Amino acid sequence: MSRPNASSRDVEALEELERRVSEKWDEVDGYLSATCRRRGQLAQMTIIAGSVAAALTAAPALGGKPVSDWLNELLGLADPAPAWRLLCLAAMICSLAATIATQLHKTNNYDEHITRAQDLRASLEVLDVAIVSGHLNQREATTEYLRCVENASFMETNRRPARRSSLQQA
Repeated sequence: MSRPNASSRDVEALEELERRVSEKWDEVDGYLSATCRRRGQLAQMTIIAGSVAAALTAAPALGGKPVSDWLNELLGLADPAPAWRLLCLAAMICSLAATIATQLHKTNNYDEHITRAQDLRASLEVLDVAIVSGHLNQREATTEYLRCVENASFMETNRRPARRSSLQQA
């Protein structure tokens, strides 16, 4: 990367910053991928479990005693009551699963986090272009990168802070 009025130290610092921007971009893409996948799985669980619960309760409600007798015979149950009880138990379990999936989706704020991560990815892309094109000096680029890192604080990460680099020494 050639910069007309930049010292070799500034050029090295900008190259290091460009590498970090690229790493953060990859981290955000990974976070988006995982979060979208989790959100989709929870939505599917809610739809499927809720639908199965409705179907299980509809069978005895609509079919009445003939359906209950048929299930008792099919399952080999002697007492006439267990078939509808089993259906109600299965429906309750499915309904509980749908409720838990819905609550997990709400409490984890997936929609908000996805929007924030998409905004962050766009900011990193703008920063990358500005660094590569020489539009920002080392100090401005570092300030913008640190703002992006602060904005990424909502993301779950197990990454340790990087060791002191030429960016921090400059």
